[in-house]
Amino acid sequence: MKPDHVLPDQFHFSYRRQVEFADTDLAGIMHFSNFFRFVECAEHAFFRSLGFQAYTVAGSDHQGWPRLAVACEYLKPARFQDLLEVSLRIEEIRTSSLTYGFWVFGPAEAGRALLATGSFSIIHVQVDPQARELRKTPIPAGLRAQLESAVATNRIS
Repeated sequence: MKPDHVLPDQFHFSYRRQVEFADTDLAGIMHFSNFFRFVECAEHAFFRSLGFQAYTVAGSDHQGWPRLAVACEYLKPARFQDLLEVSLRIEEIRTSSLTYGFWVFGPAEAGRALLATGSFSIIHVQVDPQARELRKTPIPAGLRAQLESAVATNRIS
């Protein structure tokens, strides 16, 4: 691991997922875009662990979290049937958006090497399905409280 890939002391959430054949190319190496899918699955699992959904449809109320910016640095390949661990750490909470860092680790039996690292910035929106528009809205109070608590206590899920 290069010195500029310093790991945080603690993560706020970790999620495990196996690389399936459909995630790979013919050489059995996971396609770069699937790292984002794995991180997004970890993000959704994190929201569920807090009692919330990343996308909500309740009657006419539609809420979601589109991406503002994503970045990833790929360090080593993931391979077919590897059990990866995606760890998330909340970096910034704003009125309507949040940014989290992510670290993707390889299988424990192979030394749990850091495979990729990056960040996602997401924004909370209200969706108007009739007008097909998104409107930025504040992060719901209950979710904000839980996110802030996780940051304050360095809670690991």
